[in-house]
Amino acid sequence: MSYYVHDSNLSYSDYLQTRLFSDDITGATSQAGQDPAQRILLAVSRQTREVVASNEALANEHIQALAASSARITGAHNEEFEQFSYSLDHISTGISELSPTFHWGFGEVIASLGHMSDTLVELGKIAKTTVQVVAFNHFEIARDAFRQGLYQECVEELDKAIAGDHTSAGYKLEWRFHQLLGTVRLGFAGGDLALLDLAKAEESFLLAARYGKTDYPEDAGRALLAAGWAAYCQGRMTEALAHTDQAMALHPRLGEAFFQAAKVRMALGEVEVALPVLSKAIDLDRFYALKAAGDGDFQKYDEKLRGFLEAIRQEKHRQSVPLVKAALDKISFWREHAPEAKKHAGVCRLDEFLAKGGAWPLLDMLAVVQNLDKAIGAIEAGAKSARIILATKVPGGVPRSREEKYPVEETYQEKVVITPGGFFRKAVTELRTKTRTVMKTRTVQYPLDEIRLDVHDGLGIRVTSSEFCAIPSGTFMMGDKQKHQVTISRDFLMVKYPVTQALWQAVMGDNPSKFKGTDRPVEQVTWDDCQRFITKLRATPGLAGLSLPTEAEWEYACRAGSTTAYCFGDEESSLGDYAWYGPNSGRETQPVGQKKPNAWGLYDMHGNVWEWCQDWYGNYPVGSVTDPCGPSFGSGRVFRGGSWLSDPRRVRSAERYWFEPVNRSISLGFRLVLLPDQ
Repeated sequence: MSYYVHDSNLSYSDYLQTRLFSDDITGATSQAGQDPAQRILLAVSRQTREVVASNEALANEHIQALAASSARITGAHNEEFEQFSYSLDHISTGISELSPTFHWGFGEVIASLGHMSDTLVELGKIAKTTVQVVAFNHFEIARDAFRQGLYQECVEELDKAIAGDHTSAGYKLEWRFHQLLGTVRLGFAGGDLALLDLAKAEESFLLAARYGKTDYPEDAGRALLAAGWAAYCQGRMTEALAHTDQAMALHPRLGEAFFQAAKVRMALGEVEVALPVLSKAIDLDRFYALKAAGDGDFQKYDEKLRGFLEAIRQEKHRQSVPLVKAALDKISFWREHAPEAKKHAGVCRLDEFLAKGGAWPLLDMLAVVQNLDKAIGAIEAGAKSARIILATKVPGGVPRSREEKYPVEETYQEKVVITPGGFFRKAVTELRTKTRTVMKTRTVQYPLDEIRLDVHDGLGIRVTSSEFCAIPSGTFMMGDKQKHQVTISRDFLMVKYPVTQALWQAVMGDNPSKFKGTDRPVEQVTWDDCQRFITKLRATPGLAGLSLPTEAEWEYACRAGSTTAYCFGDEESSLGDYAWYGPNSGRETQPVGQKKPNAWGLYDMHGNVWEWCQDWYGNYPVGSVTDPCGPSFGSGRVFRGGSWLSDPRRVRSAERYWFEPVNRSISLGFRLVLLPDQ
């Protein structure tokens, strides 16, 4: 019979009593620098170890190779073995499964798993009779005695819980009583070996499984696993296998049950049956591959084990490559447009898997494969939360016309003197054809490319979009009385709508507006807030020329060639067709683009929200920096267009007002302009 320590021929009782077990732990501790109660040794043949795990993978599992002087032991086929130390410190009360690092020398762990750790208050809720209440009280005393290492007293209290005392008949149908009793009888390092009785331990675990399987099938599965181990240690392999198979049926995610079933079959020499069962344990946790490599029952067939693990390695890689490619394809938009995606640790790991994973050892590969869904989920969540801004030219905008001068070559006749005349003779001349360049004027049609600004998440799904209208250069009369001729010397673009809350949220990650609605204009933004928003957008290729409009740009775009009070004329009766203002707004902002646009395709230039501007002259000086439209506002900033609470006069094309740059208002938003080719 073999055990977890390679080449140990000790009986189970001797194994728990001998110094070998504690010496092994102490030896590992002296080199690993860990608490002796938290370390265990593992010996693996070097050839199999190379198939199973790299040094990096072992380090990630907190497994340490010991010094060469203690690492060489003689094993099957006289192969050289490598010794490792690993930690059990993550096994603690409250975990729902046995860890793949579980070692039966620490069998007391099963006393705290699952519903074994239910409090007395919780147990009291299921007690239906006075007898049960008394029994649970004895069980609570037994658990406390177990905690203190008073194992004899623990058994005495459990006997009272099951068989009764002088006041009560006892209650034998509670599975927890038998589970704890079986744990003490099974024995463990540091336990009371005088109480060791594998046959009684097996019987107790079987009773625990019988009484618990209806209401607590997973706990019953753990009990059957322990019963199987007790039978194995008695050399009763048929019973050990039967108990363990039942454990797998009751608790299909208990990896230790699959490992133990494979181990028992290996001990019976049923190698071809055992290895597929081991594969199921590895599917639940990759560490079982290394644990099998270090187990004596498997090491007797080390070459076959190694070949089987290599086959698993190749198959897992074959199955996973399409999944990894599909995951990376899904985030291709993010990778193409977001610099941070190229440095994302999860993405880099998947790229490395595709490039080199076929040569990785099994644990290295399974570290990716078994966490693939989680890794992909995290990557996709990161991509979905990303905001990618793209500015795209939309060719063939509304045709514009302009006058332009162009050169033309023309021919003409000119009299040329051949022979000069004298006192007594006439000059001889002739007509000759010549060419000259003259400048003519023509009207030309030309399209201004427009711009669409799209915000996507990293999966390529569009979050929001804004369109910029092309505004042609030209000259207009500016101001309330239109006394000031201003020339807009170059074409520019202006966004069709005031900046919406959806666009602000996508870029800035918050929404300061009072009147919430993704399609409503953002408000309660200061002039300084607008500058921060614009600075973020300017990082996008094609948006370097983004800014607030100057007053000249704003009024020129608002008028759209008109000279009247409003873009459509002077009639207040038509204002409701173009503007949300005091009489029709319902005393709040409204979704953009619901009213008619002006002649250049701009919406909400009148009403809805006032719009921040730069200084009036901005990029288009007219020979003076003096504001031609009114008195100086000092440090203030101008805004235009009126709002949802304005009267008709306040929404005129020439209307203007001002605020300090740090002020904000529920009626004040902004709109963007873009100078192209910057």
